[in-house]
Amino acid sequence: MTYFRNKKYHQNYSHNTLFPGAVFDTRHNGKCTVLGRSEDKTRRGYYVVQFKDSGIVKEAYGTHIKSGSVSDDAFPSSEEERITLLMKPRYYNVGYIGNGKHSTIENTRSHQRTRKFILWHNMLARCYMTVKGKQYFKGYKGVEVCERWHNFQNFCNDLPALHGYALWENNPGEYELDKDYSHQRIYSPDTVSFISTSDNAHEARLRASAMRIPGERYHEINKMREELLQEAEDVIKESGIKYDVVLHGNMRVIVAETPYGTVAFYPLTHKIQRNGYMTEGDALVYVRYLRWLRCQWEGRNPGIDCIAAIS
Repeated sequence: MTYFRNKKYHQNYSHNTLFPGAVFDTRHNGKCTVLGRSEDKTRRGYYVVQFKDSGIVKEAYGTHIKSGSVSDDAFPSSEEERITLLMKPRYYNVGYIGNGKHSTIENTRSHQRTRKFILWHNMLARCYMTVKGKQYFKGYKGVEVCERWHNFQNFCNDLPALHGYALWENNPGEYELDKDYSHQRIYSPDTVSFISTSDNAHEARLRASAMRIPGERYHEINKMREELLQEAEDVIKESGIKYDVVLHGNMRVIVAETPYGTVAFYPLTHKIQRNGYMTEGDALVYVRYLRWLRCQWEGRNPGIDCIAAIS
């Protein structure tokens, strides 16, 4: 079975690794053998390979052959088969393209991926990429992508509604998809926004600073982790403010939502952070700050209920 455009290739060329007869291991489909170089002049850098197990012959880009990222998936012979392939989780065993209008390719000749696909793919990689069974991006341990965004089509459909999307779309390289402003461990429509690369770096520095326990008190505080967290929770529970406890690295952080953004409290270091701002204070100061934000909102928006509700 052959799956390439003009079904022609030649062996009149020289190459150190991709020579006719060269055998390569693929990630999921066994071994493949290089038959020759494609004669399609619009497909520079493409070679024709045959998969040993399935016998399928198809074109593949040279770099993909050497990295083992080629597969023997055949072109769908029906609409039903096409949709089945689109719904198959091919990216880190969770992500799939889905059936819809959003393409993954910007330029069909160069196979340049769209910015939306690169954004989606990189998000999945940070959360699910593994090397030898271990998570590659250590700082993303425990971070996940919501099930809805496993589907590339859903991800693209939701992007325009995200805060800062227009800035990201019109300023390539200057804005990033960020979940840390919400201090949540999940990528979802409710927890991410586009922020400038400088703001993202500033927020990351603040977060790292807030998590840094002074060296001279490290052992003392580390022994009291559970007690300090429980004391802070007791104070916040008594105030009636709704909150969550999330994990940043190996430190648990208390977060509460306000109309002015998520406000985080670090019980071990007594730091309070909102977006790109940070101050110091204990749980009582944190509660007073949340109440002050609520009063500010109600004073400026009479009749509109505050997001950070107090039961």
